[in-house]
Amino acid sequence: MILPDSELYNYHSHTQFCDGRASMEDMASAAFKCGMGLWGFSPHSPIVVESKCNMAYEDVPKYLEEADRLHDFYDGKMKILKGMEIDFLSTDFGPHIDYFQKIPLDFRIGSVHFVTNQSGIPLDCDGRFERFAMYLKDGFNGDLRYVVEKFYEQELTMIERGGFNILGHFDKIAANASLVDPSIEHQGWYQALVDDVIRNAKDNGLLIEINTKSSLDKKRFFPSTEIWKSLIDHKKGETAHSLLHQSILVNSDAHDPEKVNLGRMEAIEAFKKL
Repeated sequence: MILPDSELYNYHSHTQFCDGRASMEDMASAAFKCGMGLWGFSPHSPIVVESKCNMAYEDVPKYLEEADRLHDFYDGKMKILKGMEIDFLSTDFGPHIDYFQKIPLDFRIGSVHFVTNQSGIPLDCDGRFERFAMYLKDGFNGDLRYVVEKFYEQELTMIERGGFNILGHFDKIAANASLVDPSIEHQGWYQALVDDVIRNAKDNGLLIEINTKSSLDKKRFFPSTEIWKSLIDHKKGETAHSLLHQSILVNSDAHDPEKVNLGRMEAIEAFKKL
């Protein structure tokens, strides 16, 4: 996998092939205009459950073709990388399966958005709180702790199975869970789950993402700044610069051209202060 050589990079973006709000060409143009040296596309992967956010299987060849075209167009001016944000649903579906391993990608982001309920049905726990609250009540029998524990269980299984380079927004469940219970991120059992994910991600040599998409609307990053110290404890003596290029990636998770660099520089400066 190609690592960044400056702070002007982004490996996480979405376009017309999934739930993005602009074409790949428009996103690349916006990235170039703001000075990006490296831009990675990462559409939400095809998935085996119904989802309006994920790309269709038949669109994968079209996506790869457009990524290659833009790579050639920006050659020598900006590196264009083709990646994919791959959903983990179970041991039968995730970044590790042959289908995703055979797609010629430059990188793969492993993410959990769907949590399997007590009946074995995967429900999307990302996105709007109103939907999450409905699923919590009707799909998970109101058991918030089950949802959170299952989310992190799936993160750990995904890490164990492998097949990806970047661990995407690994505490994103807190976005909705904290609206149900504002104290949840400070509870011991929750922090122990987070620590398990970080430890296993480090042991497996994964790049860990700091996702800045919610810096404007939710005024926070994923993982939260309170977790950042745990991300760097194993790298004592290294500079913030080296960490931000070799162990931790700050990605904007942009869905439209105006947000290609949203929150990234603020997160980088905050990280350096640690």
